[in-house]
Amino acid sequence: MAAIEQRYARALADLAFQSHADTEKLRGDLLAVSQTLAASQPLRMVLASPAVGWDKKRGILDDIAGRLGLAPLTRNFLLVAGERGRAGYIQGMEQAFEQILLERAGIVRATVTSARGLSESEQKNIAGALERQVGRKLQTRYATNPALVGGFVAQVGDQVYDGSIRGRLERLRQALIRA
Repeated sequence: MAAIEQRYARALADLAFQSHADTEKLRGDLLAVSQTLAASQPLRMVLASPAVGWDKKRGILDDIAGRLGLAPLTRNFLLVAGERGRAGYIQGMEQAFEQILLERAGIVRATVTSARGLSESEQKNIAGALERQVGRKLQTRYATNPALVGGFVAQVGDQVYDGSIRGRLERLRQALIRA
């Protein structure tokens, strides 16, 4: 993520925590704005264009805020970002804000990829083992990749745990080469 996105997201998170704002509402608001911008190429072009004056952009952003029912803090954040020419970074700011909320709650994102879909009990067992391994609560997403053959690969933050058959075979191959 760009430093600008991180900086704006951190400022919003700091302000939200200081004012005891509803962070879930803010998160939902930012997601709605992000999705609105993603869905409209012309809207993104107008907001990014230096040929369009701030008064026109402000009206557009106010209209978006009203239609989406944004909280006053989110609306003000959107206007400040827009006035400073940063409306094009809203999607990244939304992702950075989500990450900051997870960090402050002591939660780490994890992705578990397996060769086949996992049952609910398998998901719970894997998530529990990973939480014990990293010592933190996880927000886990599951995916499939038939190329793994068997087992799973888990990415927790920037750490990768490879329990796949393919990974084991590769480690065995490397050991045989070195021996």
